[in-house]
Amino acid sequence: MVKIQMANIPRLLVGISAMIISLSLLFQHQASPVIHIAATYLVLVCFVDTFYSKIPNLCNLSLLAGAIIWNLWLSGGYGIVTVSLGLLVGFSLLVIPYLMGGMGGGDVKALAALGALLGPVTILHVFVYIALFGGLFSILHYLFSRNFTAKVAGAGRALMAFAGTRDVAVLRPEVTEKLRFPYASAIAFGFFSYVQWGSIFSLLKSI
Repeated sequence: MVKIQMANIPRLLVGISAMIISLSLLFQHQASPVIHIAATYLVLVCFVDTFYSKIPNLCNLSLLAGAIIWNLWLSGGYGIVTVSLGLLVGFSLLVIPYLMGGMGGGDVKALAALGALLGPVTILHVFVYIALFGGLFSILHYLFSRNFTAKVAGAGRALMAFAGTRDVAVLRPEVTEKLRFPYASAIAFGFFSYVQWGSIFSLLKSI
């Protein structure tokens, strides 16, 4: 269970907020069944990821099963094509960060399962929002990190050393740790933003 420490404040704030906005989608008037399916899933995984730092395979498999049933009912045999392509695109979007150690396997499976439900095109639009929120949440977590001051000091020393030696190797961080924030929250915020405003490209055009 997550202990209430300074470093956990952004984790709890972001995770609980993600649960609230996901719940709000369940009570939207005229929301489509696909939104209800995704929102129910996101409430569950945001809770587990926030307090237990994992996304259970059972949740991802349940969403995948729901995606298959929904798309088969909606499009018949062609629904399998939608599910397969959405699954592949969702998986591909996060597999490289996973291989680089930037996130857990559950995060990759979560986006893949959501892609199976939404289809390849929609999950791409959703992912743009997810990437933005993921970057924002990463910064927030670093600011509350117990090693934040040491990281800033180390970065300063590295830049000074590089200025004097021109040796790129000195830019390697002195303080290293694996940052782990509930990425399910970024997925929830990304999906919520897409539901509310549509593609970010259309949103930017309207501003």
